[in-house]
Amino acid sequence: MRRFMSVVVVSLVLRTAAAAAEPGAALSGIVRSPDGTPLPHLVLTLSGAGGGRRLLTGPAGRYRVESLTPGDYELAADAPGFRLSPEPRVTVGEGETRLDLALVPAPVREHVVVSATRGEATLSTLGVTATVLDAADIAAREPTTLLPLVQDVPGVAVARAGGVGLQASMFVRGGESRFARILLDGVPVNSPGGAYNFGPVLPLELERVEVVRGAASSLYGTDALAGVVHLVTRRAGPGERLGLHAEADAGSFDWGRIAGGVSGRRGAWDWNAGATYVTTDNEEPNSAFEETAGAASVGLQTGDATWLRLATRLATSTVGTPGQTAYGRPDLDAFSDRDDVAVGVELHHAAGGLTHELRAGYARTNQISRNPLDSGSYLPRSADLMAPFEFFDFTNPEGFLDDTRRLSAGYQVEVQAGARQLLTAGVDVEHESGRLGDLRAALLEPERTNVGAYLQDRLLLGDRLFVTLGGRVEHNDTYGTKAVPRAARAYRLRAGENATTLRASAGAGIKEPSFFESFGVDEFALGNPDLEPERSRTYDLGVEQRLFDSRLRVEATLYRHEYLDQIAFQTLSFVPFRGSYVNLGETRAQGLELALEAAPTDRVRLTAAYAYLDGEVIVSSSEDPQDPIYRAGRPLLRRPKHQASLGGEAGAGPVVLGATLVVVGRRSDSDFSLLGLTENEGYTRLDARARVSLGHGLEAFVVADNLLNADYEEVLGYPALGRAVRAGLRFRSTH
Repeated sequence: MRRFMSVVVVSLVLRTAAAAAEPGAALSGIVRSPDGTPLPHLVLTLSGAGGGRRLLTGPAGRYRVESLTPGDYELAADAPGFRLSPEPRVTVGEGETRLDLALVPAPVREHVVVSATRGEATLSTLGVTATVLDAADIAAREPTTLLPLVQDVPGVAVARAGGVGLQASMFVRGGESRFARILLDGVPVNSPGGAYNFGPVLPLELERVEVVRGAASSLYGTDALAGVVHLVTRRAGPGERLGLHAEADAGSFDWGRIAGGVSGRRGAWDWNAGATYVTTDNEEPNSAFEETAGAASVGLQTGDATWLRLATRLATSTVGTPGQTAYGRPDLDAFSDRDDVAVGVELHHAAGGLTHELRAGYARTNQISRNPLDSGSYLPRSADLMAPFEFFDFTNPEGFLDDTRRLSAGYQVEVQAGARQLLTAGVDVEHESGRLGDLRAALLEPERTNVGAYLQDRLLLGDRLFVTLGGRVEHNDTYGTKAVPRAARAYRLRAGENATTLRASAGAGIKEPSFFESFGVDEFALGNPDLEPERSRTYDLGVEQRLFDSRLRVEATLYRHEYLDQIAFQTLSFVPFRGSYVNLGETRAQGLELALEAAPTDRVRLTAAYAYLDGEVIVSSSEDPQDPIYRAGRPLLRRPKHQASLGGEAGAGPVVLGATLVVVGRRSDSDFSLLGLTENEGYTRLDARARVSLGHGLEAFVVADNLLNADYEEVLGYPALGRAVRAGLRFRSTH
C-alpha cells in the first residue's frame, strides 16, 4: 500500500508540472451537490470552440481543462435528475477562467450517496443498489421512530416486538438482523457481532438515511454482509444564518412528544443541535416507553479545501418488557434501561490534487434488563392451542448487563489518476470492548481489535461505462486475516433527462462472532475462539429508467445473496449439559425489487415499492433435525416473501395531505412457546397525515398510524398497536 501511494503521488507531481508548462487557455472550478458539498467523480461534458471533451471531477469536486482554444463553451453534467447552475456557459480567454457550479435537482432528483464509496458520488454511476431518504422524505412521513421509514425501502423487512421503542430488528435482502453495518455520521454503532436494536431509534435531526444493499465489506470490513445503513445528522444549509424550530404533539396511547433545535452559520462555522422527549404507554400492560435524546453537528470550513466536523448523538430510554402478551399474562415488572452515545469527528483537507480524510469515532450502548419480581408461572395459550407445560418467570432484580463500546479511527486518501480515474485508499482501526452478563455474577469483559486496509478504483471507460473495483484486507483478533473483493459497473444506455442506466455488482462480506460466541465462559454456552467469520456472496443486476424529463423514475433489480458459515449453538454433552458455537448454517436469498418515484406536478409526489423474496435455509443452523423453524428447506424467519408500499403527498395552498399503504405478506415465524405456530399472517397498514400552514412559521399537523385499525403482529405473540392518532403544532423560523 505504501509503495502504491508513493507512485501515485510522484505521478501526480509530474503531471502537475507538465500541465503548468502547457500554453493556452484553461477552464477550472468546483462542482457541488445541492447541499454545498464538493462532488468528486462527476462526469462533465465540455463543448464549444475547441470541440468536445469528457472529464471527471477529481477530489474535492475540482475540474480543470487545459489547452483550450479561446471562445465560448458549455458544460453539461451526466447525472440524470440533476441540472447545473448557474448557467453553465462561459467565455474562455487567454489564461485561466474559473466557473464554479452546483447541481440543482430535477423533479425526481438523482441522489448523492456517501456510504456506497465512502465519499460523495452520484448513485447512477456506481452500479450498486441504494435508496436515499432525504430530509423532505423524512419530514413528510412524520414517523414516530426510524422503523417505518426503512420499511418503505424495497428489500428491507422489519419486525418489532410490540409498540414504539420495544425490541426491533431490520432484515436486508434476507440476511439476519445482524448482517447490516449501521453508521451514525460515519461512526459504526453495531454491537460487536453485528446486532443493533432499532426499537428506540428516533428520527431526530436527521438529514439523510442511506440504505445500500449488497455486501460492502470491501470498504467497511465486519458486519456489512447484506448492506449498509447510514444515518446522517442535519447541518445548517447554505445561507442559513439562524434557524429555530420547536414542535409538540400528543395523542393515542398517552403519546406525548416535545422537540426543538437551533441551527445557523457564521463565518467559517456552522452548527445544528436538537433535542426531544417522547413518552407513550403503548397500549399493552407494562409496555410504556420513555426516551430523551439529543443530536448535534458542528463544522468549521476554511476555504474550499479544508473542513472539520464534529457530530454526536445521545439517548437514554426505558421501556417495559411484558413478553408475549398474546399468549398469557404479561410480566408487569420487567423493564429495560438503555443509554446510547455516538461521537464522530472528521477532518477533510484537499491539496495538490489529493484529498485527505482523518476520522475518529466512539460508540457505546449500555443496556440493563431487570425483572425484579416473580410474576408467577403461566400456561401459554392461543385460540385452541395450549403449551404442554407451564412457563416460569425468571427473576433478576440486579439485571443483565449488555455494555459494549467501539472506538474507531481511520485515514483515507483520494487521488485523480488521469482524467477518467479516481483512486481511493484507506486504513481503519476499531477497538471493541464490553462488560456483559448477569450482574449477580462475574461479568465477561472481552476486548478485540480489527485493522483493515482498502483500495477502490472508479473509472470511466469510453463515454458511458462506469466501473468500480475494490478490495479490503481485514485482520481481526478473533478469526485472523481475510480478504474481501467487490466489483460494480453502470452503463448509460441512454443519457439526458430520460436516461436509461444498466447496473450490476458483485461482492463478498464477512462478520465477526459476537463476544459471547467467541469468549463466553458459561459452561452451558462456552465461547469458541476458533470460529471463522460468517460470510456472504452477493450479486445483483438492475436497470433504472427516467421518463418525462425526470418526472418519473422506475427501477428494477434482481439479486442473489448467499450467507455462509453462519454461527449456531451446538450441544457438546447432555450429562452434564454443555454447549458451544460452530460455523454450521447456510441460507440463500434471491428475489426482485421494484421502485417507482413520480412528480407529476411540483406539489404532487408518488412513490411505490415491491419486493419479492425467495429465501431458504440450505444447511440448518439447528442441531435438531425435527426443528420445524430452522429445518433445511424452510423459508427464512420473519422475512416475508411479498412486501409492498404505496405512498403519496399532495399540496394545495397551505394544506398538504399524505398517506402510505404498507402490505406485508405471510412469513415464517415461531411462537417459541411450544404452541406449534410456524407462520405469521400477513397484514395491511394505512398511515395518513395532514399539515396546514398557519403563517408566521407556524404549522399544525395530524397523523393517523394504522388508520384502518388492522389487527396484526410483526412478531408472533406481540400485538402491534391499533389505530393511533396524534396532533400537534410546529414552529420554524429561518433568517
